Amino acid sequence: MPTIIFIGDSITEGAADHERGGWTRRLAARLPDDWEAVHAGVGGDTIYLILDRLEQDALIYKPDILVLAVGINDSRRYTAGRYEVTLEDFERGLAEFARRLAGNAARVLVVGLTPLDEPRTLPIAEDLHYTQIAANDYDAALRRFAAQHGYGYVALMPAFEQAGGAAQLTADGLHPTPAGHELIAQAVRAQLEGWL
Repeated sequence: MPTIIFIGDSITEGAADHERGGWTRRLAARLPDDWEAVHAGVGGDTIYLILDRLEQDALIYKPDILVLAVGINDSRRYTAGRYEVTLEDFERGLAEFARRLAGNAARVLVVGLTPLDEPRTLPIAEDLHYTQIAANDYDAALRRFAAQHGYGYVALMPAFEQAGGAAQLTADGLHPTPAGHELIAQAVRAQLEGWL
């Protein structure tokens, strides 16, 4: 049975989609019947936390397709100015991800970041800030990474902007509403055409 793995953070986990459990579950319901979906989203994850669990949560399944959705938590900044993961370290982590997949037959799809509604993310919690400028930089790193390694890439920011923007499509300025999760599911499913 072919397998698709969704590995990522709280958005991948389905945060704020109380209707259908998030974009990965929405997309899994649209897969051909012979495909198995493994949902490996964990709230708060960064590229390094994903690397820590990549083998046991993804590669052990010998996936045919691996969908990576990461970067927003890496880009978060604390009041003192420290980033969770600097952009340079994020790029190093992505390079390590590619190195670990080098001997794996899985096709890889990288999911771009969603936009932020900064009035609600500056701060989103005491001492914790998400900025659109940082999100743009980390998203650009994902796009470069995908191109460099021949992976697929899904740009979500333009799709969100065309559908009303982060103010309408995020529950808290960061996590997509059910409509936002549906938008991601549709965009990722469209990119997977021909892979399934």
